[in-house]
Amino acid sequence: MEPVFQVTIAGGGNLAHASIATIGHMNPRFKINLLSRRPEVWSSQIKAYTKSSSWESKGDLVGKINKVSKHAKDVIPGSHIVIICSPA
Repeated sequence: MEPVFQVTIAGGGNLAHASIATIGHMNPRFKINLLSRRPEVWSSQIKAYTKSSSWESKGDLVGKINKVSKHAKDVIPGSHIVIICSPA
């Protein structure tokens, strides 16, 4: 069996939500961890609604969070990539 690809998303805004939903939907075998200052506000599943967007034909996008923490040591080890979702 092929090893699971692990991604950690760092951030808690719109880009983090969209990244989790999109990456998780397109790659359901990926483990997605989240580094957030407020881990208690996150659900284990993130949904992005695509109605009236150019992605509408794909249906709503759903990504599952494997682990969420405010401590990098809890979510980054083992990650193949870390995506920083900061405000522009």
